[in-house]
Amino acid sequence: MERRKFLDAVGAGSLAVLAGPKPLISSLSGRRDPRIDVSVENLLWNFGRVKMRAKVPIMAVVKANAYGHGLVETARALEKAGAAALMAGKLAEAVSLREAGVRLPILNFGPFAREDSEAIVARRVSQAVYSDEVRSLDESAARLNTKASVHIDIDTGMGRTGVPHDRALPLIEKIASLASLTIAGVCTTLTEDPEFDREQTKRFLDVCETVKARGISLGVRHAASSAALFEAPEYFLDMIRPGIALYGYYPNARTAKEDALGLKPVLKLSATVIFIMDLAPGESLSYLRSFKAKERMRVATVGVGYSDGYPAQMGGRAVVAIRRKIFPVLPAVTANHTMVDLLNDKEIQVGDEAVLVDREKGRGLTADALAEKTGVGDYKLLIGLNPSLPRIYH
Repeated sequence: MERRKFLDAVGAGSLAVLAGPKPLISSLSGRRDPRIDVSVENLLWNFGRVKMRAKVPIMAVVKANAYGHGLVETARALEKAGAAALMAGKLAEAVSLREAGVRLPILNFGPFAREDSEAIVARRVSQAVYSDEVRSLDESAARLNTKASVHIDIDTGMGRTGVPHDRALPLIEKIASLASLTIAGVCTTLTEDPEFDREQTKRFLDVCETVKARGISLGVRHAASSAALFEAPEYFLDMIRPGIALYGYYPNARTAKEDALGLKPVLKLSATVIFIMDLAPGESLSYLRSFKAKERMRVATVGVGYSDGYPAQMGGRAVVAIRRKIFPVLPAVTANHTMVDLLNDKEIQVGDEAVLVDREKGRGLTADALAEKTGVGDYKLLIGLNPSLPRIYH
């Protein structure tokens, strides 16, 4: 394919691109390659704790490869746990879930193109809508002799997507008049500013009341993400949309310190010590000699790097665990390698496991603890983990 045609195809956003040939990557994972262990037990614990607090149905957020935990297996576990629905961040995610046999209602909170409408309807994906593009879903549903499911996205102050709250009524009336559409829900996104969230909720409920007075049913109302879960029940409405809390982390430092739900991190990232060397004073490591030894030291090379989603910013700030001992990461993180100061420990051997992100609290290795040390947010760290890394579910 010519370069220009290729770029046009990628930019078109159609499902034809999504459904193209899969890359020829072997399913074999080397025994010393980095890997991710996912505790389904902890995931289900967190789900139960969130459900206990909210006391309303849960639309579990599985966007961004389920925050790095693996889209399909995580969704299957949440389906069995009793989630009422799932929220995807991109159409490709929603399609992957359907093709994997997930039966729950799935909301694609991301955008769609007219060319995608028939695939959305055929796969029974609910689509977030906020413009006249909704007509293409109605037309596709009519051709398929079925009904399309939509959630109307109302912008109450986030300023990202959604029909503005003060101009929402005409669009809602138009959507309600389309014969092949079902309004399954109405939603907004809170800014997580405690004062403004109250104003946003008022704006949202005002729209809902006005529409209700016109005799239009809006289905389930939902606004609360993980952050709102720890604010006030007034935000819970008919359904909540938790994300990070399901994976064992709190949305901010205050709620993490309070630890009101006893959440348990779900994911562990580990790799293998692949080489050990002794450095003399003045010897250096990595590109541009980014680290120079001031004294004799023993250094391990761990087979993981920023291509795997372990950020370069970890260098000189983070720690790893090897044989349950804690060692500092040197400022030498490259695409596939991370250098670790062994503090002259003679017990560490090639082949030992190095834990870089852990489920176990208190060792400075959970995603939020690493975020505090390095400035790389726990959301970014988890979501940035390479989807191609093998994930093992326990």
